[in-house]
Amino acid sequence: MIASEWSHIDGRRLFSVSVTTTAHGDVAQETETCLAAALGALTAAGLAPEHIVRSRLFTRDREGRQQASDVRRVRLGGALRGASSSFWDPARLPADARVRIDLAAMEAPDGDKQVVEYAPAIAPPKFVRLGGLVFLSGVTDVTPGLAAQVPAIRATIRGSLADAGTDLRAARLVSVFLAREEDPRAALALVADLFPEARCPVTLTQVGGYSAPEKRIEIEVTAAG
Repeated sequence: MIASEWSHIDGRRLFSVSVTTTAHGDVAQETETCLAAALGALTAAGLAPEHIVRSRLFTRDREGRQQASDVRRVRLGGALRGASSSFWDPARLPADARVRIDLAAMEAPDGDKQVVEYAPAIAPPKFVRLGGLVFLSGVTDVTPGLAAQVPAIRATIRGSLADAGTDLRAARLVSVFLAREEDPRAALALVADLFPEARCPVTLTQVGGYSAPEKRIEIEVTAAG
């Protein structure tokens, strides 16, 4: 299954594609198939794979998330690297699929993508910049409890935006991924209280989990910068 959409952020056009495929072989092979189809859809839409700005990965379970993430790290390396996040969430997948890949690329013929890593480097980059926009990878925390994790995540996001030469006032989209056991209304209230400078849409979707059970929420920010 392939679904796609176009969107505008600050006058820039973005193309997003979501791919699942029927389970075959192992999770790594299924991930390769999904990535190949997603990259093919980007190219067919006239987008350069080198202008991928964000990727998201969903799998059926935590073990599959790690296997698929390892494949994505290799397949979307170098010039194809984008801000990234990964989750496991069986409720989001068709019964015959174990992997879903979401890619977003920007129409930006006038700019080269900048990829900035954490120090030391980890699986996701700190952020990528293209066409006047900054895309932060999803940020998590393992401090016990949602009420403690959101302010810790805010501190990390503020630091990353500062490194990019921008701040939360320039946020254009805040995307929240919340563990299904948590109350989405409480989470949105926490984000509203702790991200008051971000005068932009906030979206929240719930997922089964992350790389570790202690993580309860993950937040991505897209900002001008």
